[in-house]
Amino acid sequence: MMDRIKLKREELKSLISEVYMSDYEEILKYTKEFISPKLLEKELKRKNHYIDLFVILFENPVFLDKFLSKLYTNKESKTIYNTLVWESEAIDVKSFNFSHNLGLSTLTPLYNETREVYLKNELALVRQVTAYSYRGSSNNLMMKDNIKEMLKLVLPIPEDYYLVGLDKVEETDFTYNNEEGVLHFIGIMDEMMQNSLVEFGKTNEKPLTKSLNILKSSTISKEFYTEKKLDTFATDMLTRSFYYYYLWHKEFKTKKTESLKHFVLNQLDDKYSFFISRIFLSYLKKVRYDTFYSRERTLFSTIKFILKALPQDKFVSMRNIINYCKYRKVKLDLESSYKTKDYYIECDYDEDIGVETDNMYVGSNYDVLFLEPLLKASMFYFGALGILELRYDEPLSPYMISAKGKPYLTPWDSLDYVKLTKLGEFVLGMRDSYEYKEVAPKKKGLKFDEFKPIITVSKDDTIMRTKLEAYADKYDGDRYILSYAKIFKDCKSSKILQLKIDGFYKQIEANPPKVFKEYFDEIIHNSNLLKRDLKQVVIELKNNPKLLQLFMKNKKLHDLVIKAEGYRVIVLKENMAKLTKIVKDNGFFVEF
Repeated sequence: MMDRIKLKREELKSLISEVYMSDYEEILKYTKEFISPKLLEKELKRKNHYIDLFVILFENPVFLDKFLSKLYTNKESKTIYNTLVWESEAIDVKSFNFSHNLGLSTLTPLYNETREVYLKNELALVRQVTAYSYRGSSNNLMMKDNIKEMLKLVLPIPEDYYLVGLDKVEETDFTYNNEEGVLHFIGIMDEMMQNSLVEFGKTNEKPLTKSLNILKSSTISKEFYTEKKLDTFATDMLTRSFYYYYLWHKEFKTKKTESLKHFVLNQLDDKYSFFISRIFLSYLKKVRYDTFYSRERTLFSTIKFILKALPQDKFVSMRNIINYCKYRKVKLDLESSYKTKDYYIECDYDEDIGVETDNMYVGSNYDVLFLEPLLKASMFYFGALGILELRYDEPLSPYMISAKGKPYLTPWDSLDYVKLTKLGEFVLGMRDSYEYKEVAPKKKGLKFDEFKPIITVSKDDTIMRTKLEAYADKYDGDRYILSYAKIFKDCKSSKILQLKIDGFYKQIEANPPKVFKEYFDEIIHNSNLLKRDLKQVVIELKNNPKLLQLFMKNKKLHDLVIKAEGYRVIVLKENMAKLTKIVKDNGFFVEF
């Protein structure tokens, strides 16, 4: 039995209501021969007349079957309609192997001009569109979007119209599951945020390499690849995510699973936008990443609709997911559709393709350069979050497009399959609980010298070594020694200094040996022994006999000067105006 999209009457009426009058007329003309004369007795003068008529027609399976028979008159028309309705925006006339004479016209548009003409007979709903501009010429078969949407109710749905769970998948180079890793990452991130150890660059978008390396070496979270420059993607994504989450909420929830659930659901519900897409689309030029223009949230609401449709306990092919989105006309933009068209890549082309320009624009390559990479990158991201299990190969472009000499366009190119993890099912509300094995925190491998303020720390304890850098200099090997310069750094008051010392007792060791306590006590005792008197001003006199004579003999100046030594005199700041007036009255100009 043929499977078609089934809509309730309200949904059907809503879809048909979106169609223009001219589109109704085209479809009516195409199908008039097999519409009951009784239905055409009423005059069709208003849009609501057409809506009522087409609701009746599209609820009638006999009408739909006859409509389909005409669309599928021959193998050629069947292929064209299936391609334009389900697969592609256009069919390139040059690359399509026609076995029938379709009656195509020879159109010769002028520069910056587009010409179009409708085909005939069974292909009367198809247009031939020819355009010529500075980007070159094109000659395509196309259809109006509204007519496509109505034909989706007529044509049988493709086999992969829904997300289909696979009983068996092919072997891949990599299997990725980060369920335990992401929960451990949240715990480490919590500790690092409490100690201000996560730093971002000036734009506040990208974590510093130092912070990424600390997190990477301190967690059991997995990376997607081991190859240099590809080995920090997961860590980078997670750092951006949980750094801003922590800043917004000032803490993580008591249970790591609840923190993850709260974060993921809020992101899928359009609450968070952390510029993750900068990593996704790093291969594209002219993309503007701006908080005002970003539509990253639109992306994640789309991913939610995919995740909710995934079957449990079975892998789904990435090609199935991509087609699932295409069939439903999913369109993603970070700014606007107008801007998206102008994104481009500086790419290397395979000689067999024969493209002359070095730039390839998203405009006419939306699926290849934008939709598919963005969907795949999102799947990797939710893999890093422990929501999906991934199967993928070494990066290799499926479209023979590469950039800067690499065999791939993006590192996401070779994603083959995804599956909801048990953690993902819990986060999305498909299961009530999730049990996991808590990774025991590393014990502090610290040794304190009894006679000098020297601390020995394990090479593997990256976070502790980073904490110590705020208090100590490297002494030798694995040993660090307390340093005045490090302790005083960024301390602009005694109160801040005391808080920093308190931080040592709280974050590093609550009860260190006596020599450490004495070191800190001495610092506090000796703080602020130097006082600065801002009420006094030191004036330096130049070696001018008349000027020196004035300061030695003028009684009024004597009364203003607190102390004089050599060529310098000290005066109260409040008396500076009087001193300046006396000096000027005696012929000496001054600028203060």
